[in-house]
Amino acid sequence: MKAYGGVAGAGYIQGTHVKTDMPSPFFVTTSPDGGMLYICNQSGHSVTFVDARTQKVVGEVAVGVQPEAAAPTPDNTFLYVCNAESDSVSIIDVARKQVVKEIKVGDWPSGIKISKDGKTAYVTCSGCMWNTIDVIDTGRMEKIRSIYTSDYGPRTLDMSPDGKTIAVVCDTVGSINRSVNFIDLATGKVMEKRVIRESSNLRDVVYTPDGQYVVVTYQSPKNWLPVCEAENGQVFTNNIAVLETKPGGKVARLPLDDLNNYSGDPYGLAMDSKGRYLYIGIRGMHRVTILDMNKVLSIVRGNSQSELDYLKDDLGLARDYLVARVPTGLGPSSVCLSPDGKICYAANYFSNNVSVIRTPVD
Repeated sequence: MKAYGGVAGAGYIQGTHVKTDMPSPFFVTTSPDGGMLYICNQSGHSVTFVDARTQKVVGEVAVGVQPEAAAPTPDNTFLYVCNAESDSVSIIDVARKQVVKEIKVGDWPSGIKISKDGKTAYVTCSGCMWNTIDVIDTGRMEKIRSIYTSDYGPRTLDMSPDGKTIAVVCDTVGSINRSVNFIDLATGKVMEKRVIRESSNLRDVVYTPDGQYVVVTYQSPKNWLPVCEAENGQVFTNNIAVLETKPGGKVARLPLDDLNNYSGDPYGLAMDSKGRYLYIGIRGMHRVTILDMNKVLSIVRGNSQSELDYLKDDLGLARDYLVARVPTGLGPSSVCLSPDGKICYAANYFSNNVSVIRTPVD
């Protein structure tokens, strides 16, 4: 086992599928107790069940076309799965490993969160001309209403620790100033639209445990390219944005790049329950990048907005908060943590397996 700055790759879960040769695992999450992994196979149109303790496949359930996200109910009775191309949500009875209902939702559902009481599921519908969060009553297993975002393409969401607000990334096609909506769940209204300037390809969002910040993965188009970079398609820098959740709060755009690496395509996010470390699946560089959140937030707190705007171009800044870059399989699109924060799982889209990483958490 090779260590990376105190972090070690612990191997892979092989055979993340039962019935398909090229499943393309796109998304991974755990059961509330951490005992089971649920893996959405985008090309296999199925969800694989993996026993997290033995790291063995224990079942596979066929769902709709191109599943991109899933969320278990708090009691782990049901798993709700977003089928992007089918415009539906499949509901799996976990014990029976069987779909019990499929609910039609808006165009291209790609993200889902379930309230802490388990009564409500919120589904982002990210079609390029769509702008809804569809709301499902989990008791009735029915869509009951839609919440409208300020921009098209709501891709993913996270729920605030107090359960009152959701943060939604709107990956609007054709704009390089994409946004995050903060939505009050009691009223279903957008409280604030916060723009991340010069941003594109917003992929994921996560709240800090105190609810004072959200972190977003995104890329920034380059305006000036050496010919060699243009020929190789190296047209983006890779970044996170850290947004204060208070109205009118700061937006810090922080680099993830090595000096000579571009177009890494940062995707999924995970943060441990104490907010110590941030885990980022870097799909184009085949690794999970781990950041020290205390150091990230010290930069955000210690600088004005104008100073933060200047720091966005300092590629060396990442050294201040980088913990490790851990090699994974090919194309990690999603990451999740065990409940104790000691294991990070990464779904490797192109190598059809899941990386298992020991984290810096004691």
